[in-house]
Amino acid sequence: MADDLSFIRKWIKRGLSKDGKALDFSNRGINNDVAMELAENVSLPDIEILYLHSNKIKDLGLEELAQAEIFAPLRELWLYENVIRDEGVVALAESEQVTKLRYLSLYTNRISDDGAVALAESDTLYNLETLDLSFNRIGDRGACALANTGKLKKLKTLHLDANRIGFEGMSALASVKGLPALRELNMKYNLMDPQGLELLHESTKLNAERVLKYDDPREG
Repeated sequence: MADDLSFIRKWIKRGLSKDGKALDFSNRGINNDVAMELAENVSLPDIEILYLHSNKIKDLGLEELAQAEIFAPLRELWLYENVIRDEGVVALAESEQVTKLRYLSLYTNRISDDGAVALAESDTLYNLETLDLSFNRIGDRGACALANTGKLKKLKTLHLDANRIGFEGMSALASVKGLPALRELNMKYNLMDPQGLELLHESTKLNAERVLKYDDPREG
């Protein structure tokens, strides 16, 4: 990385909202090296929303950002369409800088069960209200961890579309014992095991409040 970091100032000037609350770093071609520069050189205490989607951030870059001051004030973090795997998600879930996060978007990455388990077991994401994990590689183990977590007590919306969730995960999600505030569960385009589908369809918790959104082959 060149010593000249003027590009960061230009990005901030271009991407900062008028009220100073949102910063758009999306579609900047940000890779691990640039992510490290951002982690070391950007501290904006008034930022509440950070857009980092549609970049090339991998685990090492997210690990650095997760410990950086730029994450500390955030209420919303958009990280979709990067190259993030489980290691990066584990670092994010264990970070002390994410305690204010209410919205976290991680769809279209490469996250599997270990990443989902880390999020479910996080001691610092307790304010999270929306979590988007669509279009990843999460299977039954990750789905069960999320369904049974007692730590995401404020989570209202969970997106699990286009993953690899089968009967075991669907069964756990049908009862959602660990998500007392859940109001919306999206899980289209999974394995949709017939027995699991029946459990979801019959779930008093999910269907009484119209929480569930899923593809039912019995319809249409």
